[in-house]
Amino acid sequence: MTDDFRQRVEAAKGKTKSVTATVAKGQIDQKPEILLIETRLKENVPLNEQAANVVFMSVEELDEMASDPSKQKFDPRLSDPNVQVITT
Repeated sequence: MTDDFRQRVEAAKGKTKSVTATVAKGQIDQKPEILLIETRLKENVPLNEQAANVVFMSVEELDEMASDPSKQKFDPRLSDPNVQVITT
């Protein structure tokens, strides 16, 4: 990972609120429009753990997109500033 990418990640972490898995599950149950960003590779996640509100975005993909902007590809739902996002 590039140092610049790590710095941006740390800066972003400082602007977020951490929640437990139980709290996250409760929020998603109450508001199904919440997006969950799954940082595991999709092929490593059992089918029964995959859902419509999950966006798969591995750390490796994020690092690659940070180092080469031409490879950036994001789920369009992430463009909506009103959508709550939870990351794993």
